[in-house]
Amino acid sequence: MVAAILAAAMSNLSSSLNALASTTVVDFYQPFLKKNAGVAELLSVSRWITVFWGLALTLLAILSRGVKSVLEAGLTIASITYGSMVGVFLLGIMTKKANEKGSIVGMAVGLASMLAIWYFSTIAFTWYVLIGATITFTTGYAASLHFSRQSLVGSQR
Repeated sequence: MVAAILAAAMSNLSSSLNALASTTVVDFYQPFLKKNAGVAELLSVSRWITVFWGLALTLLAILSRGVKSVLEAGLTIASITYGSMVGVFLLGIMTKKANEKGSIVGMAVGLASMLAIWYFSTIAFTWYVLIGATITFTTGYAASLHFSRQSLVGSQR
C-alpha cells in the first residue's frame, strides 16, 4: 500500500516537473537566450531547470507549512489574478471602444487593487474575482475612452 502511494506521488511529481522544465526551455530559454541551441544542449539545460524547479517547489512546500489550508491559499492567489483576466476579457468582448493601452491600465489597476484588498481588508477570497473584474473593466473602459480621445486630438493637429 505504501509503495502504491509513493508511486502515485512520484508519477504526479515527475509529470509536473517535466511540464515546468519543458515550458521554461521552450517558452523562455530558446526564444530569448539561445535561439540556435542544439538538442544535446537543450537536454542538458532541461535537466538543470528540472533541478531548479524541484528545489523551488521544495522551498515553496517548506514555506507553506504555516498556511492553515493550502487549497484556500491556492484559490486566493488564483482569485486575485483571475479578476483582472476576466475584466479584460469582458472589456474586449462587450465593448467596441476598448484598446490596448486602456486594457493594460485596467489590468494594472485591477491587480494592484486586488492586492491591496487582499492585504488590507477582511473580504473573503470568493469575492475577489467579481471585485477584480469590475475594477478592471471599469478602469479599462475609462482609460480606453481617454486614450481614444487623445488620439483623436493628436490626429486633428
